[in-house]
Amino acid sequence: MEHSIKTILIYFKFLLKELISPLNYFMAFLIGVVINYFQGIGIFSSLVPFFVPIIVQSISKASVKFGNRNLNLLVRLPMEKKDPAFVINTNGDIVASEGKTKDIFSKNNIKNFQDIFENQQVKIIKSLIKESCITNEHTSEEWYSPRVKKWYSINMKADNYSDNILVWLDDISLRKKLDERLNKVRNFSTQMMLSIDEQLKLTDSYDRLAQFVLEQGYKGVFITNKEKNGNLKGFVYKLMNGKIIKSNDIIIPKDSEAPIWKSRRSLGIVTDNIKKYSDPEVFYQNNRFDPRVLEFFDFKAENFINYHEEDISVITFNKHSEITQQDLTLMEGIVNSAFTINYLVNIINNCK
Repeated sequence: MEHSIKTILIYFKFLLKELISPLNYFMAFLIGVVINYFQGIGIFSSLVPFFVPIIVQSISKASVKFGNRNLNLLVRLPMEKKDPAFVINTNGDIVASEGKTKDIFSKNNIKNFQDIFENQQVKIIKSLIKESCITNEHTSEEWYSPRVKKWYSINMKADNYSDNILVWLDDISLRKKLDERLNKVRNFSTQMMLSIDEQLKLTDSYDRLAQFVLEQGYKGVFITNKEKNGNLKGFVYKLMNGKIIKSNDIIIPKDSEAPIWKSRRSLGIVTDNIKKYSDPEVFYQNNRFDPRVLEFFDFKAENFINYHEEDISVITFNKHSEITQQDLTLMEGIVNSAFTINYLVNIINNCK
């Protein structure tokens, strides 16, 4: 019953909008004048030809819009999306854009498809447009936009009825950034493997790994090994004036509530941020950092990521920007690299 009443009210909203539309009254005026004129009477002799069109037009238009209301909502989708969706002609000129897309183009002075991807050669852009027109099939590319400073997946589809091309762009900047950072992790792991002999000479094979982590935008990192008695033992690292500073060894008891244990106890990666709490003290109550770790830092812990693999546990502190899902994925890759390197070093040492 409630749904039916709501539906009726929605219809009356459409009807009211049509009843106050000036265009309907203008059309009714023309129709009334024409009917009275051809009846051979004064154009204002009868008011019926003026009123009936108003009612008929309002009801018919309201009914059509009411019936298509869901479809109209779907049509509004490109206007509401943060990622651009627009129409270009065969020369690349933008002939139609609305909503947020129009705002982006206006802000960045974009009038042609080439303006978005100015780092691409004009010849390549024209070839892409031509291919879309000829094949009349979905075309997709991945390009960087210097003007908007984002990576986009470019999607195109030609329209037979208008001789124009529908274009929609998907922002893939985060994925590209993640790919780049994962490549750094892979390259780092490869370099560490190639220099395994040098790793054997280091007092701690995690020194390079710690420096790599800190270079990814973290202010501190604590890397530990699980000992036979169940405690965690390791070193805290921080950057100072571009140089890595390493603490004395720190042992975290197995019954400690320190956050570096959270990943093991929850069986997965753990992250937390002081910005999530209205009261900062609640953050510190939920995350009882070891005093020796905090004393080594010259800053307060405000966010962290904790992950482990086998005997290795790593916790990073105070990423300079917001922690994203990509950071968590990267952390998993870093810890996996740490475990692999440590495992190989131990095997070689045991074989000596």
